[in-house]
Parts: sequence; C-alpha cells; structure tokens
Amino acid sequence: MKKLIVCPKKTGNTYNVCNYVSDNSDIELMTVNRTTDIDLKEYDTIILSSGVYANHVHINILRWIENIQTDKIESNTKIYIFLTWFGRGKSDKSAIKEVKDLLEKKGLKLEDKYCACYGKGMGVIRSSHPDEKDKENILSWAKML
Repeated sequence: MKKLIVCPKKTGNTYNVCNYVSDNSDIELMTVNRTTDIDLKEYDTIILSSGVYANHVHINILRWIENIQTDKIESNTKIYIFLTWFGRGKSDKSAIKEVKDLLEKKGLKLEDKYCACYGKGMGVIRSSHPDEKDKENILSWAKML
C-alpha cells in the first residue's frame, strides 16, 4: 500500500509538516502546481495538504485537482486532507467543502476523516506553530490511514 502526500509549495507551514511526515515515514512527498502530471494508480492513499487562505485551500491544490486525469487514478483510491490554519471560525470547513466539491466533479471522493494543525501567523499569532507536537500528530494520523 503506497501513500502520497501532496503539498502546494516548497515553503511555509504546510511544507514544513509535509516534509516532516515524509522524512519520518514511507509516505512520498510531491509538491505540485497546476501542470504537475503524474500517474496516481500506484497510490492507495493520497493526502492533500494546504494552508487555509480566507476559507480556501492553496490555488495550486485546486488547479492540480482540476487537472487530474481520471484514467491515471484508481476510483477506489482513498483521498484525505490535512490543513494548517489559524483556527478561526469555520474556515477549515469551507476549505474542505471546496476540495470535496471539486473532487466529486471528477468522480472522486474526499474521505471525511481529516486532520488540522495550527500554522504560524503574522506577528505573534500562533508564532510557535506548527510545533513538534503538531507534526507528530499529523504523522500519527497519516500513518493510520
């Protein structure tokens, strides 16, 4: 069973956590943009990751999903998501719904089980996150999928 974690960029809170997960497990890490084309048939589990930006996930994740070729992914592949966010309101729920709706248009399903951790914000907002405990929690969650 192969797992892939998909990250929208090679910097920031989300990449920090994704890189930690990949370095401490057998989960492969792939950074994407809208043109990243890969045969996903070898993966049983795909973990999407993103920060939350005003109720949305990173544009690279959205564009990548839009460009998934359904003949390059098995219909029974389990797709999950984890988010780094400030923990305000229900912005995480809005971002998840956005991804879920986009995947459904492709005939793919986002699993209900998701994980989130705090990300470092501007100034003093959550300045110590994601911390080691956050990264360990995401790693444990990803390994259980």
